[in-house]
Amino acid sequence: MPRAFLLALAAVNAVLAAAGAVYASRQNIPAATAAPIVAAFLLQISFYMVTGFPEVRRKLEERLSPAVLTALSVLAAVAPYLVYSLPTGVFELTALAKLTAVAAAPSLVFLLWPTRSRALTWQDAAAGGAVTAAVLSRIFTDIYRSPVPGLRLEAMGRIMIIAVGATAFLSLRRLEGSGFQFRMSRADLSVGLRQFAWFLPLGLAVGWASGLIRFAAPKPPGEIWMYPFLVTGMFLGMYAVVALSEELFFRGVLQHLGAATLGSALAAQLLASILFGLSHLPFRDFPNWRFALLSAIAGWFYGQAFRRGGSVVASSITHSLVNTVWRLFLV
Repeated sequence: MPRAFLLALAAVNAVLAAAGAVYASRQNIPAATAAPIVAAFLLQISFYMVTGFPEVRRKLEERLSPAVLTALSVLAAVAPYLVYSLPTGVFELTALAKLTAVAAAPSLVFLLWPTRSRALTWQDAAAGGAVTAAVLSRIFTDIYRSPVPGLRLEAMGRIMIIAVGATAFLSLRRLEGSGFQFRMSRADLSVGLRQFAWFLPLGLAVGWASGLIRFAAPKPPGEIWMYPFLVTGMFLGMYAVVALSEELFFRGVLQHLGAATLGSALAAQLLASILFGLSHLPFRDFPNWRFALLSAIAGWFYGQAFRRGGSVVASSITHSLVNTVWRLFLV
């Protein structure tokens, strides 16, 4: 395995393991319960990290058949659930069956009906629809039962579906041109920051005029010196878990392949922006048309970053900055 991947894997696991231990201690969660939960999260995140390193993906694609890749993708989705649910006594056979079905669906589409088309196909719609349905249906709340009252574990499902979807499109469909990876280049940062700067005044104006947002003073976490770490951590978390996944599907798949289908990059960007906005209708209260409108406008600038930067990394930076500002300064 590439050294950069191993170092990143070790660093992320060390930081998250320490954070999990501190959280468990502060919440008085018994070690026998906390240990398998933390282990499950680390395992799920480790599987996800494989998809974000192109050189690792290529090695697996060269050595493994599509059928084996599909089987490993499902196993990587199921294993973390078993790791925490069996020792803590919350394992349910029906939950395992649901999880297996959700994890297998996107990859099976490309395994059974392969496509290498440069345009959108029904396979793309089916696989993307399976991922979207899983996220919007909130099925993960039913699957990832928590042994600790008040502790929500469905985030594990979100990380799982990102990894499953990325594997399906990147390793089985062999999608080209998305630029999906964790590493940020200076060019990506430049493009991402520029599109964020263009969107911010417009987004604030629309959000304020519609009554969707109002400004809120940031709440520093205890000591003021911790605030930069909070901001940095929130940005990186948004980038890795939220932005990259949404940008892969809306920009890397829909906008990128849609440009060939529609014969126009701008038309594809508009379509992706509208659908991105509509996907946010369930936010807080359904249908939240004001938030959908603001999300569609933001989606246009994410699409601009994707076109200018040539990868979902650039659009994910813009996306992450918008989400971070929203969480810290707006309500």
